[in-house]
Amino acid sequence: MRGEYTHGHVARIHRWLAGSDGPGVRALPAGEFLHPAPLVALVLLGLNDHWLKGADLLPGLVTGKLSDFAGLLFFPLLVTTTGNLCLLLLARVGGLAVDFSLSRGKLALGCGATAALFASIKLSPAAAEWAAACFSQLGFHAQIVADPTDLVALPSLLAAYLLGTREIARVPLGRLEVLERAYRRGRREISPHLADVVACGGDSAATAKLATGLAGVFSGDDDAQVAGHMARDALTTLRS
Repeated sequence: MRGEYTHGHVARIHRWLAGSDGPGVRALPAGEFLHPAPLVALVLLGLNDHWLKGADLLPGLVTGKLSDFAGLLFFPLLVTTTGNLCLLLLARVGGLAVDFSLSRGKLALGCGATAALFASIKLSPAAAEWAAACFSQLGFHAQIVADPTDLVALPSLLAAYLLGTREIARVPLGRLEVLERAYRRGRREISPHLADVVACGGDSAATAKLATGLAGVFSGDDDAQVAGHMARDALTTLRS
């Protein structure tokens, strides 16, 4: 019971932060980054770098590794969110037929790119200097030191990946708008575009119900209102 209460509380905070979508209702594709966990990690990184490291409250070994663990938890999700927001801009302004919702492929790419960048910085002094210079150009004065022992923080990427799959399983924000755009362009099959929802643990019956409801809404037939209720009920099940 305690675990169910905690999960429900986190889900409500997530909906409050990231918003929600539905048939005819749009939402920014940023649900994975606006989950409480990566946001807490981002705040923790800032507090650690700007306060804890100079306060001598914790050993330097702890504060040093804390930044790495926190950074690797939120950064790949920031990467996927930023990429999808750019794709959203191309879709809405440029009219391009692009998928700006989170997918397993984008999630794996974000985590893989983060792992490669982090490993290169921690194993190569030259790469560390280059990264520090890039941050300086962006207005962030960061001291980045090559330290192979920091690679112990890489398991945080697994946590980030799992958070991303949970966002996909609840039908990632932006996916409904992508489906509607595809439907209007003549791509009438909805279920294949929801396959990764089931693959990431989403309820298969609710996903099938969602596909049926969305098809009714997008077609604009006489039962569109009933189909809309069906789609919203399915979304409630998937996102509870």
